[in-house]
Amino acid sequence: MSDPQGPTVRRRRLGSELRRLRDLAGLRLEDVAKVLECSTSKISRIETGQGLAKALELRAMLDLYGVTDEDARLVINDIHRRASESGWWEQDEYEAVLPSGLGVYVGLEYDARLVQSWELSWVTGLLQTPDYARAVMSSSRVGQSDEVDRLVDVRIERQKRLTASSDPLELWAVMDESVFRRPIGGPDVVRNQIRHILELAELPNVNVQVCPLSKGMHPGLRGSFSILEFGPADPRVVYVEAPSGNLFVERDSQVRAFRSSYTALTAIALDPSESAALLQRVAKEK
Repeated sequence: MSDPQGPTVRRRRLGSELRRLRDLAGLRLEDVAKVLECSTSKISRIETGQGLAKALELRAMLDLYGVTDEDARLVINDIHRRASESGWWEQDEYEAVLPSGLGVYVGLEYDARLVQSWELSWVTGLLQTPDYARAVMSSSRVGQSDEVDRLVDVRIERQKRLTASSDPLELWAVMDESVFRRPIGGPDVVRNQIRHILELAELPNVNVQVCPLSKGMHPGLRGSFSILEFGPADPRVVYVEAPSGNLFVERDSQVRAFRSSYTALTAIALDPSESAALLQRVAKEK
């Protein structure tokens, strides 16, 4: 089991390995919970990477699963140690304002190799200017300017991966034309936002496509989503943000369905050069 890059993916990889070892040992969640004297939900959270076992608990789990090979135990313990590290998004000043589920997403995004996003309502977060991001966030946090400022800081920090000197994040962003027709923050903010997107689209790791209103009905009208891709050993994850709660989709059949929808969206959207031309026309109209 190789070591992935960051704490979020490390926790998920560790949890997946512990689940595999439990299955090989023929044990149920209840069996492990009884030995560790904890709830089955805690074991489930550990196995899904949403929680992290303490060092003593990990040792007890490896003993229970019959892992006696010292090299294998060293690798697992090393990943556990690295998974215990905190990401910048887990600092108190950020963690206190991040909506439920978003902290997990930021961690996954930090470790991702590629993000493919479809946005129906507003500009993809990784491409937002501070003024545009502030306008979006202020709509749901009226009178909470300090929280909005910290959320904007999180968004700007996330964007640094696009311009990293080594292994920058690849972003393929497809957005509905209505995103740019909607005057979020006012005409000047939208105009500057479009210019910012056009600049970032010049980067070799950033692709931007716009789905024109003339296309009518298409799969993207069901809602926005992002597909995150990691290393070859880690499964893709789909993130769906909704008013009723954020959803992480990992089941292969469901991920394939989202990938099929995304492929359809890239096919009906304007190509990058046509998209840039459309955005330039929209900016002139503001």
